[in-house]
Amino acid sequence: SIDLDFQGNQITGKALGRFGDGIGRCGKLTKLKLDFWHNKITDLALGRFGEGIGQCAFLTSFAVSFSGNIIIGETLKQFGAGVARCAQLTSLHLNFTGNQVTDQTLGQFAEGIARCAKLATL
Repeated sequence: SIDLDFQGNQITGKALGRFGDGIGRCGKLTKLKLDFWHNKITDLALGRFGEGIGQCAFLTSFAVSFSGNIIIGETLKQFGAGVARCAQLTSLHLNFTGNQVTDQTLGQFAEGIARCAKLATL
């Protein structure tokens, strides 16, 4: 179980992809909770971040807040598809409050996350 809080920092997302890659190497991780509220994260590495998380084969619960950042959703489909690779995922909580996600990018995210076969709580 990992619970990390990065609220109110200067994270821009440039290293977010590498961070996701690192988390993805935690082979036995089952629960992950991350809070990136009020940073400066953009779409730049959101897709790669999701792909990294998708490497967590035993992840059952994933909660992440990107509230109050600068995300418009251009890579939400890639993010969703990456997370959907977590074959054991049953619970997913995402918070994108205070960003600029559009109808189109939200639909693309839904396409990506739709592959979560065991997801019971969203």
